[in-house]
Amino acid sequence: MSFWRGEVPRGEADGAFRAALLRLLDRDLAGTEKLLADAAREDSDDLDAYLSLAALYRSRGEIGRAIRIHQNLLLRSDLPAERRDEVLSGLATDFQRGGFLQRAIAAFEEVLERNPSDPRALRALRELHGDARDFKRAMEMGRRLARATGEEGHRDEAALWVRSAGAAQAEGRNDDARKDLRRALRRDPECIDAWVALGSLEVERGKDKKALAAWAKVPGIDRRAGPRVYPQLEASYAAIGRPRDFESWLRGLIEERPSDGCARLALVRCLLARGDAADAEIEARQILEADPTSLAGHAAVLQALLGKGETEAALKQANELLQAMAQAGLLELREALS
Repeated sequence: MSFWRGEVPRGEADGAFRAALLRLLDRDLAGTEKLLADAAREDSDDLDAYLSLAALYRSRGEIGRAIRIHQNLLLRSDLPAERRDEVLSGLATDFQRGGFLQRAIAAFEEVLERNPSDPRALRALRELHGDARDFKRAMEMGRRLARATGEEGHRDEAALWVRSAGAAQAEGRNDDARKDLRRALRRDPECIDAWVALGSLEVERGKDKKALAAWAKVPGIDRRAGPRVYPQLEASYAAIGRPRDFESWLRGLIEERPSDGCARLALVRCLLARGDAADAEIEARQILEADPTSLAGHAAVLQALLGKGETEAALKQANELLQAMAQAGLLELREALS
């Protein structure tokens, strides 16, 4: 009998795979493996059983076993042509998961030779060529994927330009790195990684104002990403002799969006650094008013009270911080490993 030749009664086939699926959902991997292995032994033509077994091995990190199954299937003279790509893709995925970069590329390239618009192969090759630092080839795969699927590929291409910039910078080619980052931003003006990296490159060549302009873009794109650049912005404002402008800039962000806890916390730290604990406490309590569970808010209030020398109030706040940490599950005892 054979699943791929349609010789197995549908009830038996469905029953076997339903049983295996139930074992898998119950996290009984050993039971799942036994059911699939039994099905494959009982019917050596059962391609689906072999492919499922290989996928199970791969998910458990047993890459060698998955590779052997796929390689043995590819050696079979009775492997249907219409399913060869499926087996070859499985082998390529094995190589990719196992870290065999060039073998994975070769296998997926073979899939593309047979099906030039295969989305799975194109998507994998975009990633793999990027890992191999062949960024031009990776971008080519991305463009082909966009044509094949209709997906927007500008963000993925921008991410590849950022990676290319990182590789260039690591080799000391900072001019090439800046060009790559500019290309990334042309493809995606909201690429946060590109703005962060561009700011760092501008600082390296002593262009603090240009660095400020690049980093200041980040919270405008996504306020949650602000903490990635607030320390750099503070240092750059200090470097150009305008340290108080950082505080003013943060207050502008908060005025625009009062719920921005990240900007307010950065302001608290800025105030504490220059010794203004009273204003820092006011801002820190605003964080807690918006989110009473904020651990950063509780810690900021505690720091402000300590800065003001209010020991009794600080002890009370420390207790509130501990309670908030306990509610967040951060104070649970971990059982020792035997």
